[in-house]
Amino acid sequence: MDSRVAEFQQMLRAALDEAKAAGLVNAASQLEFRAFAAYTTSSELLGETGVAIKEFLQTAGPAIPPLVVVKLNLCLTEVRKVWPRI
Repeated sequence: MDSRVAEFQQMLRAALDEAKAAGLVNAASQLEFRAFAAYTTSSELLGETGVAIKEFLQTAGPAIPPLVVVKLNLCLTEVRKVWPRI
């Protein structure tokens, strides 16, 4: 299994901007805070980001624009290279 994680922060930022523009300001801001906080290790960063993305997808659900869901799922694909159970 290839565990090299591709850079996905630009895609995550774009998804957050689009979610905010769609009126999901509070939920997107919470995800942004967690995804871009300082963590001790890159593994911790990826794990926390993955959990935050999943929670955002579950919480905001059908209100999330389809292209935002696609971008967030691509981000999760990268996270799962390190945290496959997320």
